[in-house]
Amino acid sequence: MALADLMELSLAAGGKKQGLSEERIRAQMPVIRQYIAYWREYPDLFVEFLCGEENPENFHLFFYQRVFLRAVMRHKYAYATFPRAYSKSFLSVLILMIRCVLYPGAHLFVTTGGKEQAAGIAREKAEELCKLIPGLRNEIDWSRGATKASKNEVEYRFKNGSKLDIIAAQQSSRGKRATGGLMEECILIDQTVLNEVIIPTMNVDRRLPDGTHQESETINKSQIYVTTAGWKNSFAYEKLIQLLIQMIIEPNEAFVMGGTWRVPVMEKLLRKSFIEELKLDGTYNDASFAREYESEWSGDAENAYFSAERFDKYRVLLQPEYEFSNRSSKNAYYVLGIDVGRKGCTSEVCVFKVTPQAQGTSLKTLVNLYTWDEEHFEAQAIHIKKLSYKY
Repeated sequence: MALADLMELSLAAGGKKQGLSEERIRAQMPVIRQYIAYWREYPDLFVEFLCGEENPENFHLFFYQRVFLRAVMRHKYAYATFPRAYSKSFLSVLILMIRCVLYPGAHLFVTTGGKEQAAGIAREKAEELCKLIPGLRNEIDWSRGATKASKNEVEYRFKNGSKLDIIAAQQSSRGKRATGGLMEECILIDQTVLNEVIIPTMNVDRRLPDGTHQESETINKSQIYVTTAGWKNSFAYEKLIQLLIQMIIEPNEAFVMGGTWRVPVMEKLLRKSFIEELKLDGTYNDASFAREYESEWSGDAENAYFSAERFDKYRVLLQPEYEFSNRSSKNAYYVLGIDVGRKGCTSEVCVFKVTPQAQGTSLKTLVNLYTWDEEHFEAQAIHIKKLSYKY
């Protein structure tokens, strides 16, 4: 249908309508090329074209959504930090589907912290888009074996040879190849996997119909990062700063954007009363609200020498000891370090295992940690005596 509409638009006024043929299509190729080039710059207008004049679902883009689509479509690298209800996943998957249509032979993917989560996002948004924009549904090959959409596997094959699927953020994805991809909720993706597995998959360029490649195409090695705000001194934040600097140096290559809850409230995608209820809730947390709805990255001070987040990441006892154990040495003994809480304060007990060495000082290791909340001195003394007997 889309090609037939193009043919109607390209006919001169008063021209006689004819059936589709290879000769007629070739005669109109210059006009078709102009439309394709125009839609690659203005994807929001392409969406309007696909919806048609009737638009049975009455689907219309908001102004900020048009800005998002144009900005991401025109840049090879894009990073978006937006709150919930901003339709960021919806718009990002829409970008991938538009690129699949306008760049024949492209291979794009969606990835996030888990394969099942990536499959759920891709399948849910693609189905919603096909319902709202029937023209997109007509571009997908729905024949048996071509398109797959299940709990753990999603693959949409387009009639022009393009493909949209998912890639698991795991070492098992090594060796796969793609033209570009969407890193959904990139704060959940491991840094090592992204740098060593995901990004290297995008080392191929789209093959043109004549068999050549055009490295300067925006779609080649394209990367879209979409997330809610997280913690500073994390990989996702470092990636944001990297692309922000690249945006300054190479404004035609990278684009960084962000927004708060006020925009979806303005467009009635989110109720302001919901935000007010969150702030009035007894468990309201300023830092959490700032991350989730204000798109403010929180955490350590900007110039902090140590990262509190990395400390917390490695402050996990993989093999705690709950009683005396001689697995490391028969000569080892335990020391209890106790911080006694008074007048409703928390009491902490640190259990250190001391292993004497043949030379030098003994090896001291934290093997367990106990916490008691607001207990009387007598109850605390009983707990401490029990620990003393256990170790």
